[in-house]
Amino acid sequence: MRLQRWAAWSALAFVAVTIGGVVTESAGPDITTGPAQVAAKIATDRPDVLVNSILHTAQGMTVVVLSAALAALLASARRHLAAYCILGFGLATAAASLLSAGLSATVASSIHRVTDAQASYLLYRAAQSAGMVDTVFFAGVVLVVALELTRIELLPRSMATTGAVVALLFFAGGLDYLSPDSGPLSGVRALGGVLTILYLIIMSVRLLQRSEEAMSITGSPASAGSPPQTTVM
Repeated sequence: MRLQRWAAWSALAFVAVTIGGVVTESAGPDITTGPAQVAAKIATDRPDVLVNSILHTAQGMTVVVLSAALAALLASARRHLAAYCILGFGLATAAASLLSAGLSATVASSIHRVTDAQASYLLYRAAQSAGMVDTVFFAGVVLVVALELTRIELLPRSMATTGAVVALLFFAGGLDYLSPDSGPLSGVRALGGVLTILYLIIMSVRLLQRSEEAMSITGSPASAGSPPQTTVM
């Protein structure tokens, strides 16, 4: 029960920081405009870029907590291989998020001291690519969740197929890092991101419901081990 709540609340925390990161990133520079324009935009919106890097850092930390919670939940059900897989995908996602945060913070911190706009552009472009790569790894998290949590009957069977489709869309969209200049997969990545967030919210609600159901069962007098009441004649 505790592991279910841990997984649910960490998933909701991940959703919250991800939405914040997407909002602040959309207000940042557009890498399709060229080095000079990107450098000028970073210099103008430096606080927004720093906030976005902080949110990416928080995203990486929440992914570690989420993957650890899900891995522990699967390990408790003796799904050890799946637990290792989800922990590996989660750590890879966190590494990509933290790399993106570090590169963005480096660009924003040094933008007023760097005279070469091309250098700032390349660093920021690398940060954006790292932010796209983390979607490839997180798609693996979603896929394992969809398949394994249904096997241990924490999620309904319908969520296995739905989760697999969402994971494939998110994975395909993550390949947009190969052509980050608003390539043909950018729309797929956006759709996959929205569906992934919705899936995580539904998963969290379901896990919280299952946790409450389990608590209501174990909290009953008979299951709690309280002695039965006898009637004195």
